[in-house]
Order: sequence, then structure tokens, then C-alpha cells
Amino acid sequence: MRLDNHKSSLIDYSKPLSFIFNNKSYKGFHGDTLASALIANNVLFYARSFKYGRKRGLMGAGVEEPNALVSLEIGGRYTPNMKATEVMLYNGLSAVSSSNPNSFDFRAMIKPLHRFMPAGFYYKTFIKQRVWSLVEDSLRSLSGFSKAPTEVDEDVYDHVFQHTEFLVVGGGVSGITAALEILNHSKNARVILVDERECLGGELLSEFSTDESSYDWHEESINSLSKFKNEDNSRLKILTSATAYAWYDHNYIEVLQTNATGQSTLRDGVRSARKVLHKVRAKEVILATGAHERPMLFETNDLANIMLSQSVRRYIEEFGVVSGRKVILYGNNDSIYSTAISLNNNNIDCKVIDVRAPGGESEIVIKAKNSGIDIIQGYAIRKANGASSIKGVEISKVELQSKPPHWQSQWRLTKDTQTLECDLLATSGGFNPVVHLDCHCGGKTYFDEYSQSFLPQKKRKSRKVCGAVNSVGFWKDAILDAKNKAQQSLESMGEVKKASIQPLTKECSNYYKVDRFFTPSEILNKPKVFIDMQNDVTTLDVALAIREGYQSIEHIKRYTAMGFGTDQGKTGNINGIAVAAEFLDVPMSDVGTTTFRPAYTGVDFGAMAGREVGDFFDPQRYTTIHNSHVESGAEFELVGQWFRPWFYPMEGEDMHQAVNRECRSVRNSLGMMDASTLGKIDVQGKDAREFLSRVYTNAWMKLAPGSCRYGLMCNEKGMIIDDGVSACINDNHFIMTTTTGGAASVYSTLEMWLQTEWSDLDVHLNSVTDQFSTVAVVGPNARKLMEVLCEDVDFNKESFKFMQWRPGTVCGVNARIMRISFSGELAYEINIEANYGRFIWDQVALAGKPWNITPYGTESMHVLRAEKGYIIVGQDTDGSMTPMDVNMSWILAKDKSFSYIGQRSFSIAALNSNDRLQLVGLLTKDAQVVLPEGSHIISNKGVSIGYVTSSYYSSALGRSIALAQLKGGLSKITETVLVKIVQEKQGLKEIPCEVSSSVFYDAKGEKVDGNE
Repeated sequence: MRLDNHKSSLIDYSKPLSFIFNNKSYKGFHGDTLASALIANNVLFYARSFKYGRKRGLMGAGVEEPNALVSLEIGGRYTPNMKATEVMLYNGLSAVSSSNPNSFDFRAMIKPLHRFMPAGFYYKTFIKQRVWSLVEDSLRSLSGFSKAPTEVDEDVYDHVFQHTEFLVVGGGVSGITAALEILNHSKNARVILVDERECLGGELLSEFSTDESSYDWHEESINSLSKFKNEDNSRLKILTSATAYAWYDHNYIEVLQTNATGQSTLRDGVRSARKVLHKVRAKEVILATGAHERPMLFETNDLANIMLSQSVRRYIEEFGVVSGRKVILYGNNDSIYSTAISLNNNNIDCKVIDVRAPGGESEIVIKAKNSGIDIIQGYAIRKANGASSIKGVEISKVELQSKPPHWQSQWRLTKDTQTLECDLLATSGGFNPVVHLDCHCGGKTYFDEYSQSFLPQKKRKSRKVCGAVNSVGFWKDAILDAKNKAQQSLESMGEVKKASIQPLTKECSNYYKVDRFFTPSEILNKPKVFIDMQNDVTTLDVALAIREGYQSIEHIKRYTAMGFGTDQGKTGNINGIAVAAEFLDVPMSDVGTTTFRPAYTGVDFGAMAGREVGDFFDPQRYTTIHNSHVESGAEFELVGQWFRPWFYPMEGEDMHQAVNRECRSVRNSLGMMDASTLGKIDVQGKDAREFLSRVYTNAWMKLAPGSCRYGLMCNEKGMIIDDGVSACINDNHFIMTTTTGGAASVYSTLEMWLQTEWSDLDVHLNSVTDQFSTVAVVGPNARKLMEVLCEDVDFNKESFKFMQWRPGTVCGVNARIMRISFSGELAYEINIEANYGRFIWDQVALAGKPWNITPYGTESMHVLRAEKGYIIVGQDTDGSMTPMDVNMSWILAKDKSFSYIGQRSFSIAALNSNDRLQLVGLLTKDAQVVLPEGSHIISNKGVSIGYVTSSYYSSALGRSIALAQLKGGLSKITETVLVKIVQEKQGLKEIPCEVSSSVFYDAKGEKVDGNE
């Protein structure tokens, strides 16, 4: 509800706004977040939980919120998984819950089965393959929190590069103070001040009504910042609504800033950026990132209207709203009393339950008592009552059974129980310093007994921490802490000779002092004590993970999915660590923390891309023959940026029928293919032969002009990286071909070797891929067609042998004609200047009509080469295959005067093991079954021993064929293995296959000479 006559610090009541939530219209005001506006409209439920489908309400007021996930807008402005607490209200906003709490939910309907759904249940319950195939789709449909966008993002995003001497992250008291201290004590130093909220001030904004001096200090400080900005805006930049979400090496920090409206707007016909990604390089970083409050643990602690104490206070003081009329405050530290005073000042009935025993009260506790607030000390909440939202609590007196060491002391609840009514429960179990950013680039934490939290290490180069992240609680002490850290940063930068350090008061951290983490066993062993609200992780899930052998908190986290949600465990993970420590019977310091990784909060893909969107992201390359392929009705596939014909379907044909027809034409008569996309590198110089001999594994020193040779290229580890045919033009000139996808990388690799290792060689490289078009003429009748096309070359098989090339004139165009084959058939490749490509293609097609010449695409090419057992680098190899693994030991030269790349690695014993994956053929027992590529080959024990790399139906053989990598495959020829495949209706199925040679067609190589 909205509080009457309340002067909130952020709301402008003169500017009403309308918005829609879950298809209902509501009213709010400028300055509201979506969450605060919904509280004002008495909305209680925001979402359902991930696993159990339990209705959930608000818990937090900022980035720590785990429950209130919403999707904004529709169409091209649709944005999923936004926290309602971070969405600033604007007129016309439309939002829906990521999982609507008011709609039917299957997970909630199977409540009796929840007891059978503990952590990791899906790994064990459905372990049987047949059962898993039945439930897999249903389980996967339940995953996620929103629907992914399906339309193009209409908004605009920008990138801004920033350089500064000082970056201050956090715009609360300590962040503001640090920025002012630097500006006041340096002449030219630049400062960037970043805060995730729309207004600077942090938690101090909630102090205004109870501490007038806080308002005066805030106003004076903001005026001072404005003065610096007005005098010299190059020295100070203030980024609000901006989150520093990632810190990388060398003080590179990425900051995502959101426009107030949350969407792009038009100004003078130009669309402004919805979000701006600032890429900041700083010499010194001061972290004033604050701390997140963590909840207390008790049974059914996930009911709606159970919130964090500090969040309740923020909603009251900053937005003038509260979600209950009868409130209970519950915790183990003094922050609950500040919230109680705020509630009491606004005439809200409230009661405090403090687990700490009476005695030694601080000033804030005495103030609360003097205000007439009902305080119950030495009691704990056992259970929250209510169906979906809280209606009351059950409390019991607590007793401490002390044991040395102190962490083995046990809290116990007495048997007497009282029931108290309430409609809002605000809890505080202590504070978690926001150390995430510091840990992104290697920062470590240590466990602090005083605050029962993990704090950042005190000293790190070019980084200082101050304020709540340093466990400094009271705002006036945070000022001193920030000044001290700013002085130290100034000293390290040489801006001051010696830092001026002021001692903090002994009571500076009292606000964050908590009793040892309160987790009585009577609470831990209850079934619905939630640690992670978003993923429904309970204390019993952690206990189960430990019983099943997971001791490391990282393993426990993964097994239970604790902290895996969009909130990344900001409120729950420390509780989870404490619970794990309890079950492991070790101190929290021994358990440690989970690893914090970027990003701290969600980042739009659009923001990462900036203006780099659209089709120009990846160049589209076409051969000069492309238009002819289009006219022939070709379907295309993208290969290394090139649009290559995939297959040429005739009317009524599907892909398989078209490919079978193309393959039959090549094997029986004549086919033609556009091979222009193959990489071509011109290699010239007196050391060209020596260079090729070093980069290829086989010999090149004696290759005669007019001859060609196949070469295999490896990296230093001996792994295959590319292959191709190179032609010797003359003793100092070669044309090297590469795979289509490897053209650029191979060229770069060769240049690297020339420039860094072999600079003494006289060799010059030029990429000429785009300078030549290549038309391949393939099939038994290829020689007949070439004799028609080119009259000045003798195509007799003795005069023009396999793996040779000849210069000639094709249809009046100068050409280099190479007799090489990737199909095993008689084949010629006509290489001409690129501008003649379309002309020669059309002439070949015209002249080949007597033999029913058929253009074929890459799919048929794959089938034809697989029939001959020719590998495709990157498909039949994966960067871990040596020439021996693909049964090509014959290509390794043994008598070179200079070592070739990778040769030394071939002496490593592991690379010569007979148990490595080796290339073999597979023939299914059922000749009509085509194995899916990537399918695993399994042993009798069900363990993977290999996988299928290429698989096709061969029309020439009348059956399916496959190439595979199989452990010790060459020794398993003729043996039977099982390949596990997934069929749409039958689920998993094991297919028996015979291991065979990788050459299925024309094993003797007789077809390469054609019909003669």
C-alpha cells in the first residue's frame, strides 16, 4: 500500500504514470520502480519458483531480488528476465511475470510428488534410457525462467571507451566521499563514479527521516559533486543506473548503463541508445560496492511477504510504500531495529524478534524500546504459517550449548512454542559484502568472525575497498574509511606525498556485528527451509549432496543448483555455505566461498554487440559463377563465408534424391562442380621448394614442373590442420591449394613461420583465391569433354598423367588444367582468371550435353570422397588427430634434411599408441540405416570408444557407409561394434556395425583413368 502523507526521497507525486502488469492496469509515480509501484497497488505474488512452482513474492529491493522476474514489452522490444526491483517505471510500461503466479502450473499441481524431487533427482530417477526418452522433453520444457526473444531487437546500444586515473564503483556514502576526496586533493586526476541506482546515496537515502544530519550531508555532497562537474566536466563523470558487471586484467572494467526509460527513444530523428556499455581503463579502482542483506532460515521461509529487513525500510523511506499492516522484524543484528523505527514512525504496527539474548543493547535498540516497540529477545522463528503468503509465525526460546572450539557450539530451540500473527515478516541474518567484482580478477576473501561474512583481502595493488564491503557499518564511519582509502590511492598515484589516515571508532562495525550464524538443527532438518528461492534449494538438498559424497562447496553448488539462478546466489549462497559447514562439522572459513565470475548481473546481448549488428557481421562471399547456380535452382550452404551450391534439386526432388542423382551421374558419365572457393596461395622464391618441404609432411624437393602433389599440414603438436594439392609451375614457383574454410588461417600460419622462424628463406606468399575460378570436370567421360573444350593439350592418359597439370586454351581462354581428383573418378580442374569463370562454366555445361553432364554440389562431393575414404579436415579430424590416426603414415617423410612442422612430436609415445582414436569405415548390418554424424560407438560396457565423423547413403554401393574415429580401430577391422543413435519415436537404439576399411569404392584406384 502507499503510505499517506509520506515524504519519500525518490517519488515525484506530481507525475502519475500508468502501466500494465500481467494484463492488468495499475497506477504509479515518477521515481517508482516496477516493484514499488506493485507494492503500492497491493500486488502480492510475482512469480512461481523453478522446481516446485510455489508462489513467490518480493524479497529484496535491488539487484539481490531472486523472485520477481518479469519480461518487458513485446515484439522487438521484448526483454526477458528483468528484476522488477531494477525496472524504473515509465508511462505505458508493459510487463508480465516470467512464470505467472496466477496461471495453472503443473509443478504446483504435483505437490505430493515434491518429496521425490530432491537435489539431482533427474540424474537418478530417470537413469534408464527408455524412461529418460519419455520424460526428457517434459523436463526440458520446465527449464528456464522466461521465453527467449524471437524477433529482432528494435533498440539501439552504444559502446563508449573511457580512460581515467580513478574509478570509484558504488555511489553510496563511501563512494561519494572517495570521489570528493580525490577531487579535492588532486589537480588534474580524472574520476569516474559508478552506481547501479538512479540516484546517488545508497542506503543513506533510507536514513533521511530518522537522521536529519544524513540528509544535510547528502545534499552538501551532491552539490559539491555538481560543482566539480560544472567547473570541469572532463575531471568527473557520474554514471548512474550503471552496473560495473565485470573486472578483467589490467584494471579493465565493463560498466552497463541503462537509460531511464529502459528503451531507445527518438530525438530529432535519431534513436538514442537504450543501454550504453562503457569500457573503462583505470589506474586505480576504489570499490565501495556495499553489502547485501541475507535472510534468516526457518521452515516455509519462502512464503510471499517474507522480505529482507533493509528492503522493507527502503520501500518505506525511498518510495513511500509498505506491503503489510502488521509486521514482525526478525534477525540477529541491529539493522532490524532501524526498520522497526521506520515502521513505527509511519504508524505501522510492528514487533521485533531478536535471537540474541537480552543485555548489552546498543543505542539503536534502546531507541526502539523507548519508541514503544514490542521487542522479544532470545527467541527464534521455527516456522512461517500460511498457504501462499505469510499469516503468522511460530517462535521458540533459544539456548546456546557452548563447546570448544566456538564453531561447534550448538543452538537449540526449547519445546514451548508461541504463535504470532502478521502479514509481513522482515528478516536479517547479517550482511554479505559485495566482493564479486574484486574476485573477478583474482581477488581472494577471508572469513570475518565479527560480521560472520567473507571480506575482501585488505591489500591489493591498484585496488582499495571501503564502506560496507569492508564491514564498516555506520555511515559516519564509512566517510572516514572512504577518505582513508582515497588518500592511500592518491599516495600510490603520487598525487599526495603521504596519505592522511584517520582512525575509525571502535564501534564502526557494530551495525554489521552478528551472532554466530544461527542454524539450529531443529530448523535445518525440516523439509521446506529454502536457501535458494529461485531454484528451490533447501537445507535438506545440501545435506543430501554431502551424504552422497560432495564435500567441496563448488560441487555442492553444482549438484544442488544453488546460486545457479539469475540472482547468482547473492542472498542465498552464504546461507548455503553456513548450512554446509553445519553438516560437515567444520567452520565456515574451511568451507570457503564459491567462485565469482563475470557477469555480476545479466547483460543484454545487444549491449555486447553495440552497433555491430546486421548482415555485415560476417562477409558473404560468392564465386563469379554464383548467378549460374542460382539460375539452376541450387540450394546453398555457407562454407568459410562462401555460399557454395549444396545440391541442385529438380522439380519434385528432395535433397537425398537430388544427391543420389548427382552421384550416379559422376560415377557413370559426367559431372561438373564449382571448386573456386578452395584456398589458393601463390608461393614464389628460390627457397619455395624448401619452404613447402618444411610445412608439409611429405617430400617436395624433387617435384618436377608440370606435376602436382597432395600435401598434409600439421601443427607443432603433430596434429593435422589442413591438406591440399600444390602444383609446381617452375622450380621457384608453386600454387598451393587449401581447404575452403582453412584458407585464411593457413595463409596467416605460413606468414608467421616465414616472418618469425624462417626469415632467412627467400619466399614470397600471395593469396590468390579470388583471382582464379575453378571448374571441375569429373566422371568417366571427362577426357572426351576436355578434348572438345581444349585442342592444344594432349589428354592421352600417358601424355597427361594423374597428378599433373598442363597450360592450355579452353574456349579461347588461357587456363591451367590440373588432373587431380577428390572423387576417385577421372577428373580435370580448369583454372582460369576469375572474370572468365561464368563463361567457362556455361561453355562446359553446353559442351557436356552429349554425356548428360550434371552439376553437383558439396553434399554429393562429400558422398563421393567418403566412398573413396578421403578425409575432410575439420570433419573427420578435430585438431587432435595425427596422420597416423587417419591411416596416412605413408605421407610422413623420413629423410628430409630439415625437420618439418610437427615431425618431432611424432616421436612422443602417446601419439604412437595403438589405443588412440583411428579412422576406419563402418558398415551397418542393415544396409539402409544411415548413422547420424556424431553418434557414439560404445563398448560392451556401454562406454564410448569412438564416434561417427561422416555418414551417407551411397547410391553407387546401394547401401549406407560411414567414417568413424574408433579407439584402436585399425586392429578391429571385420569386428562388430555398436553405435548408439536416437530415433524420434523409439528413443535410444543400438545399431550393430562392421568395422571396415575406410575405402569403400574402387579400392585399387582403377577408376581414376576413366574408361580407357
